[in-house]
Amino acid sequence: MAAPRCPDCGEETGPGFRFCENCGAALWLRRTPEGGPRGLVRPGCVACGETVSEDGFCEQCGRAQPVGRDRMEFDLGFVAGVSDRGRVRVRNEDSMAFATLGPKNAPEQVVAVVCDGVGSTERADEASQAAVDAALTTFAASLEAGRDAYESTVDAVAAAFRAVRRLAEPDPQGLSPSCTFVSAVVTAEEVTVGWIGDSRAYWLSGGTSRQLTTDDTLHAQLVAAGVPEEEAAAEPNALALVRWIGADAQERLPNVLTLPAGPPGTLVLCSDGLWNYLPTAESIAAKTPDAPPLAVAAELTATASAAGGGDNITVVVVPHPFDHSGSDHE
Repeated sequence: MAAPRCPDCGEETGPGFRFCENCGAALWLRRTPEGGPRGLVRPGCVACGETVSEDGFCEQCGRAQPVGRDRMEFDLGFVAGVSDRGRVRVRNEDSMAFATLGPKNAPEQVVAVVCDGVGSTERADEASQAAVDAALTTFAASLEAGRDAYESTVDAVAAAFRAVRRLAEPDPQGLSPSCTFVSAVVTAEEVTVGWIGDSRAYWLSGGTSRQLTTDDTLHAQLVAAGVPEEEAAAEPNALALVRWIGADAQERLPNVLTLPAGPPGTLVLCSDGLWNYLPTAESIAAKTPDAPPLAVAAELTATASAAGGGDNITVVVVPHPFDHSGSDHE
């Protein structure tokens, strides 16, 4: 059997090596860059795919092409995501981070995190980015240390709290950077989802598609307490968050759900910029093409943008079982 080789430089590596001894490339962990996957460069317009002029505008539809955090895309083959400013907000306060753990072409675990900065708070964009970066780093360390998905989710949320609270120093009462949080740890055997706030996870699979998370909102609390749906929806501030990650938030354990892997399906993590327009698993599934993860994320983002794009839109997609056909690009 041929010795394994580094995917970056081609040098031989030993079994179990975490880094290439020749070029230093990570062999076990492949992830989004800290600070977010900025500087999107694509051959065509993000809206219609036509030619973009040198001044950054589409020659067909006239749309200015996004830069920096306005549009972030990343593809690890087994997991991919898109985060877009949308059509109304002046900046993108969503963030995403994800990674594969294990051999490049056959990962053992996929980890993903989406955070939505609370727009009414200071430095919401920084809060969401600090949270996803801290959470993903902690997930990787915790899982590699042998902790299970539940324990790793608890560790990751605690790290996100610490990272966001540091943004408020030295005046935590005057600043309250905050964000919501949803994460997933995916293996061949099971999917574990954790969340705080109203960013969501959906499982799409034929006739069994469903929402995995329950929003941490006043509306959801009232419905859980037995208040009829219509009455709960009519309450003032029905969609107000009752839990979030922030300098002014009480740190508690995240909501966690683990489900065994069943028939093939697709896991979608998203911010409310998507589910405001596609609020059910069935509506998301109806707009999900049979395509690689990045194309799915881009299509769902485009659907929300075309419907109004009233908020930042972030979509991360993990097909299950892992799709090895797309694993060589990022």
